[in-house]
Amino acid sequence: MKTIYRILISIYILTLIFIALTSFHYNIFISLCLLIPLYFIHHDLYRIEYLIYIYLTQVLGTTCQFYHLPYYDKIMHFLSGMIFVIIGYVYLQKYISFQKILYIMINCVEMSLAFLWEVFEYSGLIFFNYDASHHYTTGVHDTMQDMIVSLLGGLIITYLIYKYPSGIENLYKLPPDNPDEVSQQSHI
Repeated sequence: MKTIYRILISIYILTLIFIALTSFHYNIFISLCLLIPLYFIHHDLYRIEYLIYIYLTQVLGTTCQFYHLPYYDKIMHFLSGMIFVIIGYVYLQKYISFQKILYIMINCVEMSLAFLWEVFEYSGLIFFNYDASHHYTTGVHDTMQDMIVSLLGGLIITYLIYKYPSGIENLYKLPPDNPDEVSQQSHI
């Protein structure tokens, strides 16, 4: 896991250096600032997921203008719906034991995060005149499509969690990153 993480962070930084050498704009600063949360994420799998997601959305999507490619925005919203449901499931399963309520709540978390993302895109228009949500050309239509695509991604992952609950639990209950470290109670 650590090797994969180091490779991904290297690709991320090398891409930003290449962009900085060819043209400079404020997106490079934002891309660098998005690395700060990595300091607070301690699980390698979460770090890798976060790094891949911000690389696809911020570095490639915004800075390299991949959002101008057809359907790139929709693919990213679909992916975000999947990721948000996984985040909701990993954290809420500890607190909600009734499965039907859990599945409803993880999709509520997903839709709330999708909404906040749309607010983030709209704030880019207001504060930086960056029209990520295509407000000037499509207005509410693009926002609604983004929310629906995100919901579809979330519903697919919800179904997979329902059908194969041990799969995701095994994936996110990996052994510690440093198995050589001895816990204080291991000698008891």
